Amino acid sequence: MNGQRPVRRARYREIDPITDLVTAAVEQLPVAAWLVPDPQRRSATVADVVRIWVEHALFYGEITVKFDDGDGQLLGAAVWFNRYGHIPPPTAYEQRILGACRDHTHRFTVLAALLDVPPPGEPCQHLAFLATAPERPDVAEFLLHQRHANLDGYGTPAYTQAITTAQRDLFIRHGYQAQDTLHCPASTRSTPCGDPEIT
Repeated sequence: MNGQRPVRRARYREIDPITDLVTAAVEQLPVAAWLVPDPQRRSATVADVVRIWVEHALFYGEITVKFDDGDGQLLGAAVWFNRYGHIPPPTAYEQRILGACRDHTHRFTVLAALLDVPPPGEPCQHLAFLATAPERPDVAEFLLHQRHANLDGYGTPAYTQAITTAQRDLFIRHGYQAQDTLHCPASTRSTPCGDPEIT
């Protein structure tokens, strides 16, 4: 990581590259094929939904990003929400979801309901998305390490949901404790993970 730009907060003008990076990660997951069976429509649909939540996180959370110092490529992004109280839905959420998902809206609604598990215990930071450039998976470790160093300094607990075994193992390496597994459509699994302070 030497010689590269440090982790920093994302800016509003960076919504597009963040959305592209998160979409590239999400659309590879098995659940994405269930959400949008048509591979020709999958990427655009997932991107529209991801963008809604990336924008929302800029107002009700924080997005941390890491860019390459040489070519300025976005290497990784972590999308966090501040779960200190009630977070309202995104503006015009139902209309935007319907416009983005069209005939797949019900599937996104089902998955959202399964994943909408309140973080356990006290108010915390909720990691909604963690995505990296394919050639730089190590950046995920770096983003988590940097963020948790900050959260630990304030005694703020964290919470996330692992969609894959690799994600679950990554979060456990950073002090999260796996809780009950949620069984999602298309035989995928989401494992809520909370750090030791809130489990």
